[in-house]
Amino acid sequence: MIKLPWQITRQMFLSEDETDSLLAHLSQQVSRAGSDGVAARVDELIVRSLLFSGLRNSEFCALTLANTVIGTGESVFLVRGTPREDRTVHVPGELSRLIRRFVVEIRPKCLSPGASSKDLSLPLVLNERGRPYERTGLYRRVVRILSEAGLAERASVQLLRHTYGYLAYKRSHGNLLFAQRQLGHAHPGVTSIYAQFVDESYADLANGLVNRGPMGPSPQRVPRRKRVTRSKGE
Repeated sequence: MIKLPWQITRQMFLSEDETDSLLAHLSQQVSRAGSDGVAARVDELIVRSLLFSGLRNSEFCALTLANTVIGTGESVFLVRGTPREDRTVHVPGELSRLIRRFVVEIRPKCLSPGASSKDLSLPLVLNERGRPYERTGLYRRVVRILSEAGLAERASVQLLRHTYGYLAYKRSHGNLLFAQRQLGHAHPGVTSIYAQFVDESYADLANGLVNRGPMGPSPQRVPRRKRVTRSKGE
């Protein structure tokens, strides 16, 4: 029997509309800041990375350039800790493109003197002093960003992780194994807690066992009739 370590409530994650509003707020902040808006661009990268990967606070703090698309050439985050905790988190291509732009345009401005922008062992995101983020520092920054977006009462890194769990389960059409592996849960029973918030028609699901709809088998091909050429005498 799996004993769940926590219970999740509706207030612990963002709905799809709330997620869209948060992303729109980040984009507006970047637009207002202009090309020199380093802080706004860093804020955007932090929130989008957490929101579309589900990484824990400590995992994001430890994320190096080598463990992103910059080092792997793939749209992934490599989470590295103990062998039991290691996992590959697949992230949207849109996020990887944002990271590539960030590394070229913004990240060099955040490096401490003497640090090389080509050093893949350095963190993806650095704090105002050009040093790796610690958990407390990253947490405070996320709380500030979310509070400015009107989410002060719910602001936390965990809010973004839970939102990812909800979206990963819902938008993958209930692929529990996908959501579990992305989040790094030890057992799918833990991940299944997000299922209670996804409304589905049981009648449609039942009918889907027989009627596969657009994903059903292709219609059988009718053999083409051979063309018969007749001679003039026939």
